[in-house]
Amino acid sequence: MATANENYTQEIQHAEKQLLSFLRAFETTQEELHIRRLAEAQEQLRQAAGDLFTVLPATLSTLAPPSDLTHFHARLSEAVNHLADAYACFISERKGPQFGQGFLNSRQALCRGLYILYELRAQLPALQQYWLLPGSPPVPEEQDVQTVEGVPTGFVHKQRTNAHAEYSLYVPEYYTAQKSWPLIVCLHGGYGRGDDYIWTWLRPAKSKGYLLLSPKSVGPTWSALNPPVDIRSIQAMLDEILATYAVDRQSIYLTGLSDGGIFTYILGLAQAELFAAIAPVAGELHPMADPFLRQGKGKGMPILVVHGVHDFIFPVDSVRQTNGLLEKLGYNLTYKELTDWGHAYCYKINEQVVLPWFESMGSR
Repeated sequence: MATANENYTQEIQHAEKQLLSFLRAFETTQEELHIRRLAEAQEQLRQAAGDLFTVLPATLSTLAPPSDLTHFHARLSEAVNHLADAYACFISERKGPQFGQGFLNSRQALCRGLYILYELRAQLPALQQYWLLPGSPPVPEEQDVQTVEGVPTGFVHKQRTNAHAEYSLYVPEYYTAQKSWPLIVCLHGGYGRGDDYIWTWLRPAKSKGYLLLSPKSVGPTWSALNPPVDIRSIQAMLDEILATYAVDRQSIYLTGLSDGGIFTYILGLAQAELFAAIAPVAGELHPMADPFLRQGKGKGMPILVVHGVHDFIFPVDSVRQTNGLLEKLGYNLTYKELTDWGHAYCYKINEQVVLPWFESMGSR
């Protein structure tokens, strides 16, 4: 007969598998989301979740954890409640702008849950694969050590100062100052947050050994109409990171989604000497980039443009035209057009399109 502790372990293992399945399904739903097929996406997520958020919270509330797992159990229950909130916000019957706010609320709840699950990763081995690229071997980690060689590793969240907006940083737990590390700067979409968008890059960073800087825009979104506002902010963030960590200054990459893609063009051209390559995703070339183009700034810098044929925010025809302009001006442009994608989150796109292109730069 199984002991109480064995029963507890079995229940948690079952919960892990359910959570892993849900997280993968939710991620796919967000990446394939098209606003005109919202009801279909909501129904797909309902089918994937089933009765998970009815049964699992009730099950956790009745379990009696071993005394040394009391804190773990409380935190796991908290994470499940956040994921339940994320699910409820996403499937609620909203359309248009109302769904937009619901989606932002869903993302915030999802990220609160993810941060807790990541904190508990040593005790949730079935979820380990969720934090790594498919097929990646386990990475070395110091689970109980928050600093390596005197600097924080893992997720680091910095508050707003007079010099910069808030930002989130990920430093692989196996960081050492004995080598130089590549850095990816990833810019969130309109009305997003750095501590949210950073999750779309965690698996590549953890698996391949990159630092991640995910800034928050100074305002609600990036200052495309007044570029110095966010350029100065991001430069101040980079100054802090470069002064703290052993970053390979020849391997700093810039990418961003949607409004973050727009500002990737602007920042990348304005500060081309900082970046080994840039990759705007689902963005467009903004008129405020015109002065930099006239000066020929960033002409030698590799640029990867990634765009979906079904983009309902920035039509693909406009992007094709600006690509032609960049090529005519002599810019080093690579274009990847995604025939089955619109305008949504980009986990697999970052992992399967942008990351391999960054790595092909040969500056590792």
